Amino acid sequence: MTSFDLRSFVLLAALQCVVMGTVLLGLRNNAPVPIPGLRFWGIAPLLALVSTLVYGLQGELSTVTVGNGFLMGATLALLAGTRLFLGRPWRWRPWLVLMALCLSSLLAFAVIWPDYRARMLIFGLSMAVICAAHVRTIALYSRGLPSRLMLAAMGWQTLVLLARALSTYWIDSPATGRFDGGSLLQAVYIGTYSCSILVVLVGAQLMVNERLREKFEYLATHDDLTGVLNRRAIMRRIDQEHQHWLNEGRGYALMLLDLDFFKRINDTFGHHVGDQTLIRITMALTQGLRRTDSLGRYGGEEFIALLPDTDMCAALTLAERLRKMVEEMPLVGGEPACTVSIGLTVVQGGENTPEAVLLRADRALYKAKDAGRNQVAIAQ
Repeated sequence: MTSFDLRSFVLLAALQCVVMGTVLLGLRNNAPVPIPGLRFWGIAPLLALVSTLVYGLQGELSTVTVGNGFLMGATLALLAGTRLFLGRPWRWRPWLVLMALCLSSLLAFAVIWPDYRARMLIFGLSMAVICAAHVRTIALYSRGLPSRLMLAAMGWQTLVLLARALSTYWIDSPATGRFDGGSLLQAVYIGTYSCSILVVLVGAQLMVNERLREKFEYLATHDDLTGVLNRRAIMRRIDQEHQHWLNEGRGYALMLLDLDFFKRINDTFGHHVGDQTLIRITMALTQGLRRTDSLGRYGGEEFIALLPDTDMCAALTLAERLRKMVEEMPLVGGEPACTVSIGLTVVQGGENTPEAVLLRADRALYKAKDAGRNQVAIAQ
């Protein structure tokens, strides 16, 4: 079963992993938005390659210390990359303690009490702990096909490590070498890591691609400053809601909100304070709206709120609550007080386009401004 050269197989797999790692490092340097974890994912195959080259030298002490150390480092780097990518905390200290204890024990069973079986048991169990932590992280915090690929690879790796570590006293002798013998389990043990790291890196690449797609989609649909929907995105949602109205008779309400005398804030306090005021008010508006509602920036200091399945009475109550929230907002860091005028309307029979509804909301907004601002006006 092991007539082929395991060393050549491992080296070829390591080189393929290095290519994947280089791609991930390149993405880290050129991605338009920061992606946590890419650095560790990219470094992991480089560490694994160093480990492979050291194993090929077949020096016992170098294999036990340097080779195994770099292999553990590669496995830890994969785990660190995944946790950081998924937004989970990462602490090196406990893992470095495990690594130090493992390597010192391996060195003792190489120099003081030479026994390959003891080294295999210690190293296999230590690696299984790291891989099991990786499995747990993916299972708890990630979904999708790339995650399932990584989960399968690391799960299989964990099982193989446990099987190899626990069987060593039955199939090995104290003087066995890493590439010695014809054990099928040894061939699976060596080959599994080479394949699993490649699968994990492919999964990482797919996860990064998905993250970039989500980031680009977010940037294309959200306002850079406030984080609410941009004009194109909110108008698309209004169009969709209007189609529901035409097809199903499900009504909706629209609010046009304009910050009162906002130009005066910019002119008096500067654009930085104006930007902070916009951010603060949009956060308050977002908190005041319901989960089913949508808020978008229509332009400058003007915003649109889309309220699905809402009649005039409910919409008026919500609009008045938003107006009071803005008026009573506590001032932060010397920021000026601000109020909001709101034009409110609901879709009516015979309105075949959302533009007609929006036009009535705009008229209601001017009505609120003409009446003295800081109030809600209704367009019937």
